[in-house]
Amino acid sequence: MAIAPSQLVSPVTEKIIVKPSLPTPSPLKYHKLSFIDQSLSHLYIPLVFFYSKQQQEFDQVANKLQNSLATTLSAYYPYAGRMRDSATIECNDRGIEFLNVRINCPMSEMLNNPHDYAEGNIFMKDLPWKNSFDGSLLVAQLSHFDCGGIAISTCLSHKVGDGGSVASFIYDWAKITRNPNQIARPQFIGDTFFPTPNGPLIAPLIDSKLEKCVHKKFHFSASKLQGLRAKIAAEAGIKNPTRAEVASALLFISATKAASKMNNTSFRPSKLINYVDIRPMTTPPLSRNIIGNLLTVTSTTASHDEEMKLPSLVREFRKEFEQVYKKDPVQHNSLVLKLLEIMESPYAIDEFDTYYCSNMCKFSGYSIDFGWGKPERVCAPMGPFKNFFILSADQSMDGVEAMVTLEEQHMLAFECDEELLEFASPISSF
Repeated sequence: MAIAPSQLVSPVTEKIIVKPSLPTPSPLKYHKLSFIDQSLSHLYIPLVFFYSKQQQEFDQVANKLQNSLATTLSAYYPYAGRMRDSATIECNDRGIEFLNVRINCPMSEMLNNPHDYAEGNIFMKDLPWKNSFDGSLLVAQLSHFDCGGIAISTCLSHKVGDGGSVASFIYDWAKITRNPNQIARPQFIGDTFFPTPNGPLIAPLIDSKLEKCVHKKFHFSASKLQGLRAKIAAEAGIKNPTRAEVASALLFISATKAASKMNNTSFRPSKLINYVDIRPMTTPPLSRNIIGNLLTVTSTTASHDEEMKLPSLVREFRKEFEQVYKKDPVQHNSLVLKLLEIMESPYAIDEFDTYYCSNMCKFSGYSIDFGWGKPERVCAPMGPFKNFFILSADQSMDGVEAMVTLEEQHMLAFECDEELLEFASPISSF
């Protein structure tokens, strides 16, 4: 018999503040936030890694993680600071919150019933994608299950960095846990690339809204993607469509069909905004260890349903990406321009139904090894707002796991879409 969620968690066995192992140098005391940083609420980015039964005792695992975390924070020092004002982090080494939690069930119970058990159990309650939090800019948790398995979860403030920054932090923390002699070398660029045009922002322009939303996960196997990519390449006349291009196009099409069906309307003009990492787009390309919100966007619109055919949509995606790559992503950044538009017309009504996609397929979460092998599962909870797709690599590293957040009524139609289910399988487990 399943255990009720309220019965799962014992009181937090330990809640400590982990501080950097070395003090932050005085010249680095203040970290200036860029225009993009300031435009975002904290939007605490959540990730959790599940590992099978450990040979070490729970206390040994906890101590090892806390020690390596202290070393990692010396390099990732803004996360150990506090907000001084809307434009500045004071890097005062106050540390981050680290929770040790014992969960009264086997790990399989959590993995197979994620929507009942995850929130408030493997993450600090209400923290994932939260817009603001009085505590630290990073919260980590070690959860210990009755079966001996563990979960390592993190929530990192989006004001400090994007998904690529989170990936760098996780890689370095795991690397240092395996070998304390390893050195992390992140570079924080602050507002070097995107200074605020007219002084600090009074309030963020982008925040999390999840009312009446639900979250589902879908798996595109490598074999299904390979066949679909070959078909689209032939029909659309484009070379090597990527797994992210074809998966996001199919999700977009299915979501718009679901919206029309549930609203009893004909096709509504729709657009998909893709968040794009600019690190590989600069000349010369930026290192992966550059930390910050280094993003731009592409926007693909469809005014009638004839434009929502898979080959033509992927072709439009490719055109949009090629146009972005032709521009200087710093001097001509589409995300910055969009944010400026919002500032000038905050109450403007968009004629399009808008969907969003974040492609994290290059972040190989299943390769994260803290010294106890590769994770059995890598997951993120619902968010950050409705009509959002997050793509990541699956365990084979060639397929795609898609985390989809939609309004509850729209999801009922979306998850039954025949075109989607021809290539993607719903995942009921975490």
